[in-house]
Amino acid sequence: MSIFLATNHLFLRNPHGGVEDIAEMRKAGFTAIFCNIGDHPPSEWDLIRHRAAHEGVLCGPWLRTAEGDNHFSRARLLYLIDVADNWGMPLIVNSESELKGSGSGFTEYIASVLGNRDAAISMEAWPFANVDWTPLADYPIMPQIFPAESETAKNPEACREEWYKYGVECVVFTFGAYGTQKPTDYDLFSPYGVYSADDCGQNYRAWSSEGKLNPCVSEPDEGEDLMAKIGSQHGITAFVNWLQQQPGVPVEHLPNHDPNNPGTWPWPERLERTLNMLAADHDERN
Repeated sequence: MSIFLATNHLFLRNPHGGVEDIAEMRKAGFTAIFCNIGDHPPSEWDLIRHRAAHEGVLCGPWLRTAEGDNHFSRARLLYLIDVADNWGMPLIVNSESELKGSGSGFTEYIASVLGNRDAAISMEAWPFANVDWTPLADYPIMPQIFPAESETAKNPEACREEWYKYGVECVVFTFGAYGTQKPTDYDLFSPYGVYSADDCGQNYRAWSSEGKLNPCVSEPDEGEDLMAKIGSQHGITAFVNWLQQQPGVPVEHLPNHDPNNPGTWPWPERLERTLNMLAADHDERN
């Protein structure tokens, strides 16, 4: 499951903007934060990343993909992906009016370079009719619910339904905290994001969740949750090798041994098979 469907998150604009108290963010239920590398280089976020790691909070990058006179920048997108890969973290692609009138050209490109990374797309509240959103349908779309600057954002659920009509599977709101916008303006049901931590006055608990909802067209699998993959460094083989060297542990194959019938194997080999199957199943589901 994408972390954008399993957690609440904060956008951070400025590493020097009073956003250093990651512990308070976590206590308020924000277990993922995203750093603006479009205006501040990754090195300026080192302190934030260090504190996030200490608190067990995911810390990924985000940036706006426009440059100059609001043209879509492939270079900025690739830079964002490169930083996310270097950090080993999920990422947020903030693409807005630079996509207008592009049909499927830019959305297909974004999807092609994101691949199977855990990524979300931050966009204006209402989808542009002259953009083909189908290529991005499997990534969480995060409409910017900023009622201070958008009339359509005053009806978040209508925005969600409109995105569904364009084939998007999961819609996760980003609530605006800047200017006169405040937590009581919104129904804070997880998962969601807040833009930005810099505007919360360090009162992150005021933005804590009121409950949960399913942001997707279809229901997630029952019991599905965010868990780290086990991968190839599982230690199963090393453990069984050690086990087979212990006194009294059977290692010899009996005369009825059949390599295709685990029931004829010594029990340590059956154990190894079972553990490998469990690890593989775990990684497939996560």
